This record gives sequence, structure tokens and C-alpha cells, in this order.
Amino acid sequence: MINEDSKFPGKDRSDKGKWIGPWMPQWRDPGDKGPFTTLRQLYSEIQEASAGLKVKRDALKKTGEYTPAGIAGKLKQVARSETIPAIRTAAAEQVRRFRKEVESRRAAMKPFDHDPKDIVRELQRQEVRAWLGKLTPDERTKAVRGASDPLIKEAALTVPVELTGLLPSTRDDLARELIEARYGDEIAALKELDEAVSTVERAVDGARDDVRESLGMIEHDFNAEFRDVEDEIDRLAELRASKPQPKLVDIESIMSTVKAMNWDEQHELLTAIQHEKKRGEDKAFRDSLDKLSGKAA
Repeated sequence: MINEDSKFPGKDRSDKGKWIGPWMPQWRDPGDKGPFTTLRQLYSEIQEASAGLKVKRDALKKTGEYTPAGIAGKLKQVARSETIPAIRTAAAEQVRRFRKEVESRRAAMKPFDHDPKDIVRELQRQEVRAWLGKLTPDERTKAVRGASDPLIKEAALTVPVELTGLLPSTRDDLARELIEARYGDEIAALKELDEAVSTVERAVDGARDDVRESLGMIEHDFNAEFRDVEDEIDRLAELRASKPQPKLVDIESIMSTVKAMNWDEQHELLTAIQHEKKRGEDKAFRDSLDKLSGKAA
């Protein structure tokens, strides 16, 4: 079923009716690039990968040259070399990256900035806690829940819950309220991104089921047949993710440093750059000659 409520292509259910979800119109970036643009493309490509296998299956049937077993064998080859890698790579790299981004941004949200060096603020919180300690449990709960001054809520969150006289659920509510007040817009944006990521994750599962149905395999046999391919894709994705990202070059800082040099220093730097460039070109030329002559580079 093509999404009738979205301007973007895609199925909101797998062939066997497993829920995927439509791509919602509000999931879009201000410009031509961004997380929603990438996820929208993945959403379509994942489903197209599984649909392509069905097209291949129907084409093989029309030829009349293959037995059902022969068709199954051909389709397994395509699934192993093309379809499964296309679906799994998207899940292992892109979708997982966005999932981690959502989780890390949420984990970074704090109810307030707690500076242990701010002695005055800490003394104020201690006074508040002393006052709260004199109240009955019901009065204490009512006081912190209805507090308009965030200092009262901070006082209940900067020590272990056992020292506050509050229920853990009350303390959790306080933290959530402060976080929502502080990060309201970001929370709303992350909620939309989270839902988009979840939709693409379900698209991966749905496409995988569609591939299994196209091959006429039960889930146990399908998992056993393609586990090695999926495990290897996951392993390579983890390896790439663990590699340190290259540092971005601070062009402005470099330009400021160069401008601060006198003429002789700038000339010496330019000569050194030209020398290194020539060395690199000479090495590339020698490597090309070695390859042409059959020598190792």
C-alpha cells in the first residue's frame, strides 16, 4: 500500500501486513540536506531493495526456463550478493548512527547546570533542603511540585533521593519538568527525529520479511542462510564506527597564522609546501610505473 497521507513514496506495511508506518510530511529538513532527507532516502531505498527481488522472481518465472528450485537458487544468490547487503548496510550504519545521535542528545540533557564551585548557590540549596526537612511528607511533595522557583527543585535533585524525603517518582517528575522547561524545542525536534528513525527501523524489518517471503523460506531457515552475511556487515560497520574521525582543518586559524608571518617566513612556507607537493607527485608517478611493470607499489 502506497502512503496516501504522505507526498513521499513507500509502503506503510510489509507484504504480510507488518506495520512499518508512513513517512510523515513534517519529517523534512529546512534545506536539501539533513537527517530527515537521509532517512527519507533510506526509507525508500530499503523498500525498493526488497521490491527488486520480487521483480527478479517474477521475471524468472515468466521465462519458463527454471524449476521452482532453480528460481529459489537464483533468488538466493541475488539476495546474498545484493538485496540483503543493501538492507543490512543501511540498518548497520546509517540508521544506527541516527539512533545513537538521538540517544546521546537525550542523555546530554540535564535539569540544570550544577557547578560544584558555586558555593553561594549550594548554600542556598542547603537552606531549602533544611526547610523541606521540617515539612510533613505531603507538604514536602506539594511544595516541590508546585514550586515556581527552580532553586527548590534543584535542592531536591542535587543529593541522593534518600536525603530529600521525597518518593523516587516525585524526584523523577521534577527532573523531567526541569528538562522539558529547558529543552522544550529540542525535545520536540528529537521526538520527530526519533519517530522517523523508528519508522526506518521498521522498514528494515519489513523489507527483510518481504525478502524472506519472496524466497519462500521460514524465519529459522532464512536466519541460518544469511546470518553470515548480516554478521559480516555488522562487524564491518562497527569497525568503521570505531575508527577516529579525522579532525577538521581550521582554515581561519591557519590563515590568521600565515597573515601574521613576515614576507620571508611566508616565502619559506610556500617553498616548503611546493617541495612537499612535488615529492607527492613524484611518488605517485613512480608507483604508476611500478604497477605498469608488474612491481609491487
